[in-house]
This record gives sequence, structure tokens and C-alpha cells, in this order.
Amino acid sequence: MKDQSELFDSVGSVILTEDKINGLVQNSRLIDKTTFDPTSLETCSYDIRVGNLGVVGGSGKELDLNTEVLELPPGGYAGLISWEEFVFPKDICFRLGSKRSYSYDGVILLSGTLVDPGYQGYLLFGVYNASQKKYLLRKGAKICNAVFERLPGEVDRDGAQDAYLIRGKFPHDFIDKTANMEVLPWMQISERVKQIERMSAEIVDLRTRYDDVMVPIEKLTENVNFISQDVAKLSDQTAALRTAAGENAKQVHEVISRFSEINTKLNVSIQTAERAESKGKEHCTIINDMRVKLGRFSFAVYVFFALGLVALGSLLPRIIDTVINALSGP
Repeated sequence: MKDQSELFDSVGSVILTEDKINGLVQNSRLIDKTTFDPTSLETCSYDIRVGNLGVVGGSGKELDLNTEVLELPPGGYAGLISWEEFVFPKDICFRLGSKRSYSYDGVILLSGTLVDPGYQGYLLFGVYNASQKKYLLRKGAKICNAVFERLPGEVDRDGAQDAYLIRGKFPHDFIDKTANMEVLPWMQISERVKQIERMSAEIVDLRTRYDDVMVPIEKLTENVNFISQDVAKLSDQTAALRTAAGENAKQVHEVISRFSEINTKLNVSIQTAERAESKGKEHCTIINDMRVKLGRFSFAVYVFFALGLVALGSLLPRIIDTVINALSGP
């Protein structure tokens, strides 16, 4: 293996050219030789290709691109594993850029833009179909462009590693998230954009109406302020009335108390009168009985008196004769 100093002509941060990239690959650095393709090598970059595996958002089902073609519907999302396996030194990083041919077809590359020094393994890409037509992705298709850059010196630690990507497999958490991803078809996106535009127009219209309504509201606010002042005065008057009402309530309470006392005495008087009336009725009954008895007695007296007169009348001539005889004597 050549010494690193023999691979570079100058010291400092530089972008690797075609020969430098190829030299590193031949020394089993940068890209594994078994996955390296000289036809992907440009003057100062390398075109990374679609590998063996793919997965479509919403299904979570892995596709073997050795036997299948990944069909990406309008508005669809997919994940891809790179063909190339990378073995980076600690003084080289690279930046990713999408291919113009994809952007022309409305396919957007979703991935990070920088791979850290010391990284080892395959790369994971996300792609989104923003067009209104389905798009087919096949194994070996060039998916993005990589520009390699040598740093002034080696970094202290390796870049982040993923055990699945080291083996060229999808991480389990990525598969789970892809399976639960809600894919929004292009037509729905277009319709929602139209809805947003309509809502924006309605908001502008509401703003105009708001401005038209504000003037009457300001006048109404002034009127409300005047009414508030009147209400405050009325509240003061109400407080005075409440005070007077409290005093009146005390007087009414006293009158009610006195009325209760009078009512109690009146009830006692009524009960006394009722008892007197009852006794009076008893006395009247007794008097009536006495009158009846006295009437009977008077009648008997009259009868005896009449009988006496009759008896006297029968004896009177004899008495007179006796008197006369006595007076005329011898």
C-alpha cells in the first residue's frame, strides 16, 4: 500500500480529482473495489448508483431490485440502499448532490449532504416523486453525485456508523417509519394547494371586511364608554336605593313584629269571646228552662187563684148574711 503522502501532491483542503479517487480505490480506501464502477467516475466526482434493496413508503415491504423494479407513484416516497460500499479514511469527507436528470423528471433526492470522515458502510437515500407521473427506479441507476474532499488532517474519531448499513441492509427503525408513512398522492397535494389559495383569498376578503367593520365598532366603543359612565352613575344611585331599602326593611320587620304581637292578642281575645259566647248560650238555655218552669208555675197559681175566687164567691153571700145578722142582733 502506498504511503498517504504519495497520493497527494499538495498539503491542505482539496477536492479529489479522478486520478486521486481512483488511486485511493485501488489502495482499498474510499470505495470498496468490488462495488466500484470506473464508468461512474467523473473528472472530480463520482456517481453513486442504486443498489440491491428498495422500499416504498406506506407499505414497509422491502423489494429485491435484482428481480424487481421499484415503481414510485405520483406523490410517493421510497428508500434506497447504495450499490457502493464506502471505506473512508479519517481525513476525507464527501458531499452529495442530486442528478439533474432526476430533477427534470420531478424526482427529489432526500438525504444528507455531507458524509463524515471515517465512515464505513453503504448509504441510505430517500426519494420523493413530485411529478404527476409514476417513476421507475432500477438497480444500477445513477442516483446522486459525490464530491470527495481531503481535509488538512485526520479527525480524532470515526463518523457515525450503523450496523445495518455496514451490511447493506435497511435499519429496522427506517422500515417501521416507512411502513407508517402516509403517502399523499399528487392530486391531493394539488387540491390542498388550491384549498390553501382559496383560504388565502378568503383571509384577504375577511381582512377587507374587518376594516369595514372597524369604523362602526370604534363608534360603538365610544357609545359603550358613554353607557358605561351612565351605568356607573346608575350603580351609585342603586347603592343609595339599596341603603334606603335596607332601612325600610328594618322598619317593615318592626311593623311585622308588632303585627304579630297584635295578632296573637287578637287570637287570645277571639278565644275568650268564643268561650264567653259558649257560656252565654248555656245561661240562655238555663233561663229559657226557668221561664218554661215559671210559666207553668204561674198558670197553676192562676188556677188556684181562680178556684179561690169561685169558692169565695160561693161563700160570700153567707158571710154577708152572717155579718148583717150580727150587726142587726137583738
